[in-house]
Amino acid sequence: MRIYFDNKAMTAKTPEGIEEFSQKLVEAYTRLEIRNQKLQESMDLSHAVTHTAHDAIISVNEKGIVTRWNKGATVIFGYTENEIIDKPLVNLIPEKYQQHYLDGLEQVNTTGRNKYIGSVLEMDGLHKDGREIPLEISIATWFQKGNRYYAAVMRDITARKKSEIGNERVQQSRVAISSLLKIALEPISLKDQLEKALDVILSVPWLSIQSKGSIFLLDEKTDELVLTAHRGLAPHLLTACARLPMGYCLCGRAAQERKLIFSAHLDHRHDVTFEGIKPHGHYCVPVMINDKLLGVVNSYIPDGHERDPEETEFLQAMANTMAGLIERKQIEQKLEHIAHHDPLTGLPNRLLFMEHLTKQVARSRREKTFLAVLFIDLDKFKKVNDTMGHDVGDMLLIAASSRIKACLRDSDVIARLGGDEFTISLPFISNMEDAGLVAKKIISELQKPFYFAIHECNIGSSIGISVLPVDGNSPDELLKKADIAMYEVKNHGRNDYRFYEQGMEEVKK
Repeated sequence: MRIYFDNKAMTAKTPEGIEEFSQKLVEAYTRLEIRNQKLQESMDLSHAVTHTAHDAIISVNEKGIVTRWNKGATVIFGYTENEIIDKPLVNLIPEKYQQHYLDGLEQVNTTGRNKYIGSVLEMDGLHKDGREIPLEISIATWFQKGNRYYAAVMRDITARKKSEIGNERVQQSRVAISSLLKIALEPISLKDQLEKALDVILSVPWLSIQSKGSIFLLDEKTDELVLTAHRGLAPHLLTACARLPMGYCLCGRAAQERKLIFSAHLDHRHDVTFEGIKPHGHYCVPVMINDKLLGVVNSYIPDGHERDPEETEFLQAMANTMAGLIERKQIEQKLEHIAHHDPLTGLPNRLLFMEHLTKQVARSRREKTFLAVLFIDLDKFKKVNDTMGHDVGDMLLIAASSRIKACLRDSDVIARLGGDEFTISLPFISNMEDAGLVAKKIISELQKPFYFAIHECNIGSSIGISVLPVDGNSPDELLKKADIAMYEVKNHGRNDYRFYEQGMEEVKK
């Protein structure tokens, strides 16, 4: 501060001049004192704000050496002021960012310009214990006595990041569950639905699972888990895990105990193994409706992965949603089976048989191959039903259908039309005589006695045969003419077979 005096007052020899000079001197020093006091108050305020702020406030010189450090910095980074002053700031920066920081420092020192000066950026800092801390950073620069200095205000945004991550996870989880609900409405098979559901689970970004897994369904008849959908499994596992008994391996344990099974490593519970198997862990989640087990969802995780409560909760939610999908589809399948199958023998009914026959006729006509239709009526069945009762009659129908089915190929279709009448379609036969051979085999099997407790039943069978393209080109026409040929057998001794011939209609009438 400069002090100016009146030259006349300073050169005056009179007492009045000396008094005026003294007064001006006192006023000048008073102003100086007031200014120093305000400056001190400002410095005290700055010091108080700096050292009580929760944010880290750090100053460094142009070489990147820390010159100022507040308590907020100690809280965030773990270093005391004595530990960090006169040390390089680069020690607080993760290795992946260090070169970027050093390049930026050199740029500002050289050009005085840097895009981060005066802006807010996010970057990770390095705590004393080695963990990384997400930070929000504001940077400023100034000169003091010809030297450049930098100041950074750093805020720990760990809580905010966790909240953002949590919100993102919630959104991704909602999308995944919504996708499962949409899959449940698609008119595709249960296997296809489960494969799509597995793809949804494996594609959730925040889950720490590998891109492979499987879904098992419970076979209630054998009480085994059946591998139904899978992604990325080794060929050995497709065989070894095709059917799993209860309690076997991690999936079997999850099914048996009705609870989620977690494994961070390959341990003693991992019964399925093979040479060259890579280290990994599992989340195995039972799929249940109330107390009823439907299956198990199996996902793979990296070896040593720690159990995550959020992952556990999400996978359980997905399994619960999938349970609704499975139950819905199984109910649909049961209703469809009832609508298309005979309730006594489990064979296709007339409706399903005609659907199969329509497809086979179209293919045979396209490929110009033979297709035969057999119409079978059990001889003496009414007598057994009337004398031995309906229960024995029902058992006889079931047993007879099993014997007939055993005479057929996988591509052949057998149906019960009602009562003691059965129909068979034989696609892709080489010639008409092949149909006759099948008919002979069926007649021979049905001639053998049937035994039910104390009852012995002896029956036979009458079989009529029609052949495409000789006897017709439509399903209804083929079935009708096979029926006519069967009545021809009935009228000529029974327990035999005949091919349809023109003129048989008059015999049936």
